[in-house]
Amino acid sequence: MNIQGISGASAWFDVAKKTGTFSTTVPAQTPASARSSDTASISGAARDRLMQEITSQSARSATAAATPSTPAVASFDTDKGSVELNIDDYFSASPQKPFAELPPLLMPSQRNIDALSTHISNVFPKFLSDHGISSAPASISYDSMGQAVFPADYPYTEQLKKALDETPSMARKLMTVVGMTDAKNALDEGVKFQREYTDAQSPNALGAVIAKYGSLLSGQSSTSPVSLLFSEDGRMQNTRNV
Repeated sequence: MNIQGISGASAWFDVAKKTGTFSTTVPAQTPASARSSDTASISGAARDRLMQEITSQSARSATAAATPSTPAVASFDTDKGSVELNIDDYFSASPQKPFAELPPLLMPSQRNIDALSTHISNVFPKFLSDHGISSAPASISYDSMGQAVFPADYPYTEQLKKALDETPSMARKLMTVVGMTDAKNALDEGVKFQREYTDAQSPNALGAVIAKYGSLLSGQSSTSPVSLLFSEDGRMQNTRNV
């Protein structure tokens, strides 16, 4: 699975995204005695619609006030050191401030995983709402072709696939978290291999270590695929191996 900033675990060993209006205007020439009958009134049904609109607007305002702002800028570990990046620009096909050269390569560090996961957790609920999707899937994983896989009982699979197709920057963000986590797992596995290999005290022990990490030495990782976990409202909880 090739994604921006990720090209497989092996690459990381090499390097080590109304109601109707109404008027209450009373003509100046209208006698005071007649004003009560000429004053515009609002029907019960219209009043109910107006109250529903006011209530709905209040609810939207309350939700907006309760939702923390999501700065798109964060510091990331890259092949050029610690770099402050605008996440939306980095994953956009048409960034507001295009890079003068190739963009920095995101390293599979825990700090990068946490920063991007936090950003997704903050923006994904609005992303779902903007596309008319009532709830998030419990998890998102990816198959060997890089296609998103959702739980079998998730009712909005087609809508979410379409939304991600229409918003490639969000799709890239999700895939990058998976890719970085996958690569970090492989790196961690490599560290364990080196430690156990160094500590082996006999040929038999060395053979056992090599056999244990055979898949790693062949250029593959023995760790399980990564899945992103979400709450029903779209907050990203964490990642896990499935």
